[in-house]
Amino acid sequence: MSRETRETLESLLGNVTDEELENLRDAILREEGRRRSQYRLNLKAPYPPLLPEETKDGSPVARWAKLLAWDAKAENVPPAKGKRGVSIRLQYTSARPDGKQAGILLQEALVEAGLLLGRTPEWMDATTTEVNLADQDAVQIELWDKPGEGLWL
Repeated sequence: MSRETRETLESLLGNVTDEELENLRDAILREEGRRRSQYRLNLKAPYPPLLPEETKDGSPVARWAKLLAWDAKAENVPPAKGKRGVSIRLQYTSARPDGKQAGILLQEALVEAGLLLGRTPEWMDATTTEVNLADQDAVQIELWDKPGEGLWL
């Protein structure tokens, strides 16, 4: 990148807030997911809680991992072999779930289910989590393999 191009880019971004950049990044990742989505998991309620607390039934992460592994098998979603992009959409009817907490819980469950190799940038592209009011509680997860799959194996 030339010095002139870099200065032009810096002047364009000079008035952009961190929140606006974060929203733009999320929008780009959502669009990439829609275009490149190879695998979809659609889970309708009832399902395990979206809170990372221990319950008498065990860890919600472990319960979600079992549910995701079962659904992935039914939908012919193969285990991860390389880096994947992930988009999570939470739909709720009454109590709005915490998107950040639920996103982390679901990412951990995807790793435990073998649908992601890890939650680090080496194995997972930055995830977007959308939380929307809807007619029915549901969790929709889209996964897509990133270019260069298998280079690090």
